[in-house]
Amino acid sequence: MFFITGIIIAALFLVSTSMPLLSWLLPFYKIKKLENADLKTKIIANIVAIAIIGWVDYKFLITYVGVFVSIEILYLLFKKYGDKVEYFDRIFIISLIVGGLVCIYMYFNRVSLNISLEQLKALYTQKTEFSKSEIDMAFTYIKENFSYLVFVYMNMTVFFTYYFLNKESFINWEVSYLWLIPYVILFFLEKYSGLDNILIVNGMSILKIVYSLYFIKVVTKVLNEKIKKQQISFIIGIFLTLMSPEFAFIFGALGSGIKIQIKKQK
Repeated sequence: MFFITGIIIAALFLVSTSMPLLSWLLPFYKIKKLENADLKTKIIANIVAIAIIGWVDYKFLITYVGVFVSIEILYLLFKKYGDKVEYFDRIFIISLIVGGLVCIYMYFNRVSLNISLEQLKALYTQKTEFSKSEIDMAFTYIKENFSYLVFVYMNMTVFFTYYFLNKESFINWEVSYLWLIPYVILFFLEKYSGLDNILIVNGMSILKIVYSLYFIKVVTKVLNEKIKKQQISFIIGIFLTLMSPEFAFIFGALGSGIKIQIKKQK
């Protein structure tokens, strides 16, 4: 059984890395399958998975351990010791930790990363119908907002992992309003300090993510009370967030503030 589990883990890793929208499948499966398994099963399943992934390309092991195993470990640690930490805070903290590790790794490997991006840009120029200016614009955006894109990916992965593992309690998830404090600080730095730093802008964008995700929960809860279909309500919440991230951030942040006010009144 553990050999089959290891093979499935390796297969899901390849799916997760090749299809970003399905990146949550691997941590979801591993936690669901192995959380209550004995130590022997966990060790052998992971050894089999590592052997297969390393055989495909040993460089993939950095991603497997640094990203997916890290998400799994942090999820289990929060489940065991983080009862007082709200679900959306857990998601954001895990994303910050793992995303930070990814950014540090990419920084120390920035030369090879730039070479890979240039090769990819040349491929797009040759194989697609996009104009050179459009391709240049797209790759300039990627380079300038790379850290933000990493954290979008990480938050999406961790969010869906949490959702599919705990969707029965989703409408009761909450978030701390305290993430607004660093956002406000960065906002005033960018607005009034005269600093034109892409890191400040990226930092603000990253901090918006947690409240945009919280907005999905707000929409899901409101709609579910009307139509009694949580999955449909959840999909609508995602659609509205993707349609207008700024709108989602504003109302998600307001939602966290309203929650605090209600608690104080009680």
